[in-house]
Amino acid sequence: MVSPWITTIVIIFGVLVAIACVVAYLRVYKSSAWSASRKPEHSTPPLAVFPPDELPAIDDDAPPNNDKN
Repeated sequence: MVSPWITTIVIIFGVLVAIACVVAYLRVYKSSAWSASRKPEHSTPPLAVFPPDELPAIDDDAPPNNDKN
């Protein structure tokens, strides 16, 4: 059988780890909830993603489009 003081140390260590995990989780949760409620200052449009069968056709003979608007 294990000494009672070792059992006490293990239980205290487990409680401290649990408290640290809860604090870390709440910090992440609060920061993600805060950032979700704020409007982004730099709004970028989402990227357009095409499935491989719906990719636009590329014409190899066409000149490259170098227009910078």
